[in-house]
Amino acid sequence: MNRVLTTLSLAATLVAGSTLAGCGGGGGGTAFPATAGGGGTAPLAAPGAIPFGANLARGASYVGRAQLATIGLDVHVALANEAGLYAYAKEANTPGSALYRKWLTPQQLGEQFGATAADYAALVTAYTKAGISVKTYPQRTMLRLRGPQPAIEKMLGLTFGIYKKNGQTFLAPANSPHPLTLATKITALTGAVGYQARGRNYVRASNVFGNGYVPQQIASAFDYTSAYAAGYTGAGISVGIIGTGPITDGYPNTTGGDVADFKHLYNVPGTGTVTQVFSTNADVATPSPGSPSPAPPVSGIPGEASTGLASPPPVTADNTSGCTSQGYQPGSFPTNYETCNPEDGEAQLDTEQVAGLAYDANVLFYLAFNPNECSGLPGASCGGTFSALGIQLTDDEIQQAIADNTADILSMSFGLDEADSEADYFPNGSTGPGPTEFAMAEAEGMAIFASSGDQGAQGCTAQTTQLCVSYPATDPSVVSVGGVNAPIDQSGQLSGPLTAWGTQTGGAVSGQGSGGGCSLYFPLPTFQTGIPGETCSKRSQPDLSLDADTNTGVSVDIDAPPNLGGRELAVIGGTSVAAPDMAAMWALVLQACKQDSKCASSGSASAHAYRLGNPNPLFYQIYAKGLNGVGYANVFSDVRYGGNSTVPVPVSSATPAPNATPTPLTGYTAGVGYDLTTGIGVPFARSLIRAVVGV
Repeated sequence: MNRVLTTLSLAATLVAGSTLAGCGGGGGGTAFPATAGGGGTAPLAAPGAIPFGANLARGASYVGRAQLATIGLDVHVALANEAGLYAYAKEANTPGSALYRKWLTPQQLGEQFGATAADYAALVTAYTKAGISVKTYPQRTMLRLRGPQPAIEKMLGLTFGIYKKNGQTFLAPANSPHPLTLATKITALTGAVGYQARGRNYVRASNVFGNGYVPQQIASAFDYTSAYAAGYTGAGISVGIIGTGPITDGYPNTTGGDVADFKHLYNVPGTGTVTQVFSTNADVATPSPGSPSPAPPVSGIPGEASTGLASPPPVTADNTSGCTSQGYQPGSFPTNYETCNPEDGEAQLDTEQVAGLAYDANVLFYLAFNPNECSGLPGASCGGTFSALGIQLTDDEIQQAIADNTADILSMSFGLDEADSEADYFPNGSTGPGPTEFAMAEAEGMAIFASSGDQGAQGCTAQTTQLCVSYPATDPSVVSVGGVNAPIDQSGQLSGPLTAWGTQTGGAVSGQGSGGGCSLYFPLPTFQTGIPGETCSKRSQPDLSLDADTNTGVSVDIDAPPNLGGRELAVIGGTSVAAPDMAAMWALVLQACKQDSKCASSGSASAHAYRLGNPNPLFYQIYAKGLNGVGYANVFSDVRYGGNSTVPVPVSSATPAPNATPTPLTGYTAGVGYDLTTGIGVPFARSLIRAVVGV
């Protein structure tokens, strides 16, 4: 029997409490100050030169010395020409440049900008001789390591401990890294700090009548339908989704799938497919003879190798004994994914929105799983304590997408405030592992869309009253997608004005709204320089917006396979709706370019000549002066009302004290032209195709 929930009472966001375990640069390499805990004070070392994500663990309590069978993490390697990479990515994505749309392959990226072949090989040799397994990538920016704890600690000059912070128990270094070999060739470690702070940008709605907007309503309101009528449905385009959790479609151990059920339920046509791309170990150097044997496959699927990334286990219902025995609650994170691997809602939202709006496009769902850090507290048996899946390993998923070079578009619906992301992704101010990854994807011609965040102008995890923005949405290689309230009637027509998503009255208490504001780190990119309405001295976000308000949320099909309990329909909002919707709209644009001889022939002489790269220079050109004879007002709706102000929600509680004085709203308001809550406005698909492609 199908379970259908027409309304949901869960109003709190489910974005708190998740980090990229595959992302942990940071903080100048200093060890973090640990608070005395059950195991005393952690040993501290002098500041080091290699960032490892120390900021994420500041204030944690030290429990004791880690005793793990194996440890997996990522080593980022010094590029031979990092400045050249950023320069090439910018020129290849600047209309009018001699390099415009001259896309590179991952192999060319590695040869021209990545680590030298000699450095890369030397590191692989050193690690494998120490009994550590290594996954390599053709772009030569990162190595994935997995090996016995003593070997990892010796080679990287680390001692790992167990820590507690905000109710989480996690693995982290007790000192700064001092690698034994080729230390000057290592620029950062990611995945060394397991504290989960990165969040999914979606919100389950409450007090909403019905099941949320269906694909036909969104398609009609934002004029995907006219694009469909012109033959643009996403055919021949691949949209990659950086996975935050498991999906069922296309997984060999699960019958049925949510996307298939969603399309059937809402009569969505099309021949688009959903393929799961596991970040496993197709390119692995195994340990040398005499070294410890690699771990066996964990999921029963042939082809698993030894660096700790494996095909994920089958999806489970959240009320199975494997979940209840762990104390799992919806919205939290399992401690052992082998026995409890429930859907997270975000993954279903992302795949269903893309598949429902670009219904002939192929969806590539990138998902990484690491089951191996599974012996947590000293003396504890292996229980999956530090296994990681999806959002905790998105760094590995992005590297896989770059190496594959198959996705024309990437959609990402997660983020973390810049202050913590600096420790994670760009320890050098505005360069580092994150910007390097996205510049490489940009140089391959990929369009990258990221949700701008759901905490309005207060996107900080540590101090909600501080104005701050979300990364990776502020990366200059990424399109930041914000959110609006979009009242749509049953026929798919807008029944009122588009307004910015945020708290509109001082009497309401809410921590929700379209992420937006000024970056603290990234310089103002050329495409934003001098535009009307720009008030930031550095990169600003969002760039544009689509529907996100929970009051106008979309329908999401969850747990559809019979073994998971049958269909549950949830109403979900947040900028995690807007980002995949924009990725789907761009798929229609790319199909139009691919089918137009003039547009397709203007790119590089490669299989991906039709790619248009970073859409932002084109979006802002439309905003400033129009494109291909199509003016801004014909493509975008300028959102002039509302704002992304929110009443900050204290970290310790989402419920204010009785009779408490409301906290003043803080944020930005929408207005004429560009603003820091909706960007340049809301696009309409058919007109966007005319402006960009000219057809």
